[in-house]
Amino acid sequence: MSTGYVPQEILDEIVARCDIVSVVNEYVPLKRKGSNYQGLCPFHNEKTPSFSVSPGKQIFHCFGCGKGGNVFRFIMDIEGVSFLEAVERLAKRANVTLPEKEMTAAQRAKLEQRKRYLKINNFAARYYQKILLETEAGRPYREYLQKRQIDEEIIQKFQLGATPSGWDNLYQNLKKRGVTTQEMLDLGLISASRREGQYIDRFRNRLMFPIGNEKGEIIAFGGRIIDKDSSPQKYLNSPDTPLFHKSRNLYGLHLARNSIRNQDMAIIVEGYMDVISCHQHGITNAVAPLGTAFTPEQGRLLMRSTYQIGISFDGDAAGIKATMRCLDILSDLGATARVIQIPDQADPDEFLKKYGKEAFLQLIEDSQELVMYKIARYMETTNTDSIRGKMKVVEQLLPDLRKMQSAVARETAVRLVAAQLQVSEKAVWEEVRKPIDSGEHLRMETEIVQSPVENEINAGKIESPVEKNILRILFARPDLLREVEAYGGSELFGSAGAALYREFAASIARSGKVESANIAQEQSLFLAELLMEEVYVTDQEKALKDGLRQLKYEQLNEEYRRLTQQLMELEKEDVGEVGAKKAMQGALLQKLDTILQAKKEFETGRKGEK
Repeated sequence: MSTGYVPQEILDEIVARCDIVSVVNEYVPLKRKGSNYQGLCPFHNEKTPSFSVSPGKQIFHCFGCGKGGNVFRFIMDIEGVSFLEAVERLAKRANVTLPEKEMTAAQRAKLEQRKRYLKINNFAARYYQKILLETEAGRPYREYLQKRQIDEEIIQKFQLGATPSGWDNLYQNLKKRGVTTQEMLDLGLISASRREGQYIDRFRNRLMFPIGNEKGEIIAFGGRIIDKDSSPQKYLNSPDTPLFHKSRNLYGLHLARNSIRNQDMAIIVEGYMDVISCHQHGITNAVAPLGTAFTPEQGRLLMRSTYQIGISFDGDAAGIKATMRCLDILSDLGATARVIQIPDQADPDEFLKKYGKEAFLQLIEDSQELVMYKIARYMETTNTDSIRGKMKVVEQLLPDLRKMQSAVARETAVRLVAAQLQVSEKAVWEEVRKPIDSGEHLRMETEIVQSPVENEINAGKIESPVEKNILRILFARPDLLREVEAYGGSELFGSAGAALYREFAASIARSGKVESANIAQEQSLFLAELLMEEVYVTDQEKALKDGLRQLKYEQLNEEYRRLTQQLMELEKEDVGEVGAKKAMQGALLQKLDTILQAKKEFETGRKGEK
């Protein structure tokens, strides 16, 4: 196993301190099922859990997409990081000290630049907050927040700030501290002026909202005008930068994550002030998109903590459209999404200020599931007194009804749809069960055939059930390694099986057993797949011996076939001297005789054992 600067004993200590169930559970809500834990796979869209984690074997495996491995592989895949980066993150989690590593000049420069970017953003956030809290220029913004009933504790919690009037206050401040113009441009803190060679602050005359990543590091900013006449653009966000991508982050997530996990529910609201007002009133599991439409990446971020998600966007036409899109995304990802409808098209901030926390919690309790919300929206815009109108609404709902994996949920939804439209349940069922358009089938089949995940997973798979069984037994009984070696060791297996066997043998030589941390990352996927298949063997030693004999017998048969083919080809060839040809034939015949003798011994041995 190539681990670079990290000794194997350090990796073993990290694995010992980082239980894979608790690590995975920080990203995927898990429920115990038998000896394992299950949840929805974070690596592909599914509605029925096929993602399994074994605490005993310290591995994970998805039976849907094939992803699997040990705790290092999980962090690599879920965070998109290298093996060494995964080791660093888990070591920090486990309070394990790593040896100093040798970094390339490019790696060191990249790391230092990121640290510097974060430092610059932190300075900007402190600068903005100082303007808000300590200057005359911040007075209008303090009064605005007071009017919105936002207290100082929440201001500090969200690190709110303000920008003064003027064109380049932040730019000049950062220049004095040695920050380059290019760095400010990279972070979206300034923009090029129309005057050549001059630069202006991106955010001017705005209430400022620092945007944190999952760790709480400030990666971007949002700015809001408080005087509607000062700018036609109410909100202004940082552009995408080396630190920030709007579609992959959520406002307030680092502050809401613990509450989301504790309450097993996330609430998506529309804007920064809605999030802040929710937290002000004790609804601390609220987050918001960042000035763009809700994305699948943001959905997956939330589903690391919960599958229960409430949507509370504005009740106007734009809000309804955004809600419908959000419902579809979350449904496709496998989350259970509900719509929290606020009376009179109010937003969460307005409702909380008027009615308080308990009333908002009741709205959550009364929230509508996907089908009921959609049918209400469709019926608002369709004349369902007509046959054509009823048909149109059912047709619009069919994709959602067909996607439901739970038979109970689908039956309940069909009953509700039928009641709302005043048609028979039988009629709705007939529509649901109609064959899907053949063109759609073709598209689905094409997607499956062309899936890069499947192609990656199938490459190098261990296909032989006998090889799999031998490796499972060896995992459980490392003391039987000598038995496998006596029959030929890795030579018995195909290429994929041989590679994993060599990892087993090396791990057993090091520690006396097969440990997931000792298996090379490229092999850990196959190990997970192998061990997650529950196979019960009463007599492991006998099963191992039978399997080894079968592989050996198959190996002898394959060798016999290969030599026979060579002999036939030699008969046809002109190899020059007759004596040389006879000598080659004699050597092949001798090898064939040896193989035949070995086969007879195997057959005799098997008969003797019966």
